[in-house]
Amino acid sequence: MKDYIDRNLEPDEQVVVRARFHWFFNLKSLGMLNAFTHLLVTDRRVLKKTGILSARTQSIALSQIESKDVEQSTWGRLFGFGDVVIHGSGGKVFRFENLADPTAVSRAVGRAVARMRQDDATGSPGTTSRSTTAPAPPGKPHKRRPVS
Repeated sequence: MKDYIDRNLEPDEQVVVRARFHWFFNLKSLGMLNAFTHLLVTDRRVLKKTGILSARTQSIALSQIESKDVEQSTWGRLFGFGDVVIHGSGGKVFRFENLADPTAVSRAVGRAVARMRQDDATGSPGTTSRSTTAPAPPGKPHKRRPVS
């Protein structure tokens, strides 16, 4: 059975990574953090859904992300937890606190943003280059040329 956030993804939207809270903070909340808060990165946006009976969903499109930061205390570096802070256009800030392996989450966001920008530059999702058969002048054979 799909959870709330999976049921509310856009058609063809793919999950890149599901962030999880560090086990210590999940244990401290009696397992409620990972059960009722969902943090994920898709190929189109970053989402955070909180709530049990009512739900609050926040999202930011990958195209609006300006920067991302990882914040870890000494304890966080030793035990593998920290915060990921995403800064978006218009001053929008998303803070994901107490995540397990925050650098992996930050890298996943970076890769998703880079892939989205590459797809926008090439005009084709999921590919790095496009080519087509251009019409040949009379008397010349057809050649495949890159489309710009």
